[in-house]
Amino acid sequence: MSAFTQAIPRWSQGTVMVFRRDFLAWVKYYKSSVILNFGEPLTNLLALGFGLGTYVATMAGVPFIDFIGPGLLAVTAMNAVTFDMAFEGYDRLNENGIYQSMITAPLTVGQIVAGEYIWEGLRSLLYGVVFVVVLAALGLVKSWWALLLPLPLVVTGVLFAAPALWVACRAKNHEQLFYYFTLVITPMYLFSGVFFPITHLPPLVRDAIAITPLFHAVNIMRAMVLGHFYRGLWWDALWMLGYVAILGFLPVRSLARRLAD
Repeated sequence: MSAFTQAIPRWSQGTVMVFRRDFLAWVKYYKSSVILNFGEPLTNLLALGFGLGTYVATMAGVPFIDFIGPGLLAVTAMNAVTFDMAFEGYDRLNENGIYQSMITAPLTVGQIVAGEYIWEGLRSLLYGVVFVVVLAALGLVKSWWALLLPLPLVVTGVLFAAPALWVACRAKNHEQLFYYFTLVITPMYLFSGVFFPITHLPPLVRDAIAITPLFHAVNIMRAMVLGHFYRGLWWDALWMLGYVAILGFLPVRSLARRLAD
């Protein structure tokens, strides 16, 4: 056991070991991971912001590229953890037996899940901060409140890691993971206020969108990047924290059942 591990309280050592394992594994393929998770939002920002933005001058009273930039920041945080946790979680459980090995270490299921959440929160932060730097370089960061973006980025990472791990525990094969991306992630990406306000959509559609986690993440990050705050922003924060509190426990029982099989 390393001196670093010995300095950590005993009850949390297992969680830190899981986090450390994920980080060291990521270091081996970080270049391809960056391209996959960062390239698409950046491409959308440049293509839509400087392409479609020449035809759509403003959106919700701000330049179009200013509007979509913070939305794509939230998408970056969502995608960075969703694809990783779903596919890597499935492989660790079904292909290479990493979770089974962790249980015999011995670690508890709670420590495994907590370690995954910490890593995915950091992963969301890493990709998000890089995207914020790009936004700043393009002159799209309008407020010093952007310095607080690490907080919603980490929360977003944990928020989307939880259902992705649950899906990984429930999926019988890789193909079933794509149901989650197609039926849940893609609709949120398109309709959660990333590219246009939801105010002119039918009331029933607006109500459905307003309970999606990405919608609230987009609102918070847009407010911090642009400096446009409003009273309802506290509700967005409470929604996100509530999702973390509820969804955070979702994969624990499913993973425990799978490991007990």
